[in-house]
Amino acid sequence: MIYNTPEEYISAADRELDRYDWKAAWQIATEGLKHYPEHKELQKYAYILAPAKITTVDRGGHPEIGENMKWIKNNCTQYRGQWVAIKNGQLLASGKNHDEVIKQVGDIKNTGILVTAIY
Repeated sequence: MIYNTPEEYISAADRELDRYDWKAAWQIATEGLKHYPEHKELQKYAYILAPAKITTVDRGGHPEIGENMKWIKNNCTQYRGQWVAIKNGQLLASGKNHDEVIKQVGDIKNTGILVTAIY
């Protein structure tokens, strides 16, 4: 629908927001910008309501994370309720709590060791 003023576009977008239809509100705001590209309030509506933009950066990955998750998936029933230390998909230690596991493996800072509870 084409409205006659930027304010009519804003009112229409507000009505959609009242209905919790964020996408329709964004579409109205962006349509309004086609007709009134310099209108600051329409620019704000279009920017705020725009769909999220997701960007990724390939940093070579961390295959050990996948290996650790695979170990957890394969062993979760056996170690349920315990804490474990895993590195590259290999169990290093297990115990009743975090401190017990840390006593077994030592300082884990910058080691790539995952210490987690298994649920």
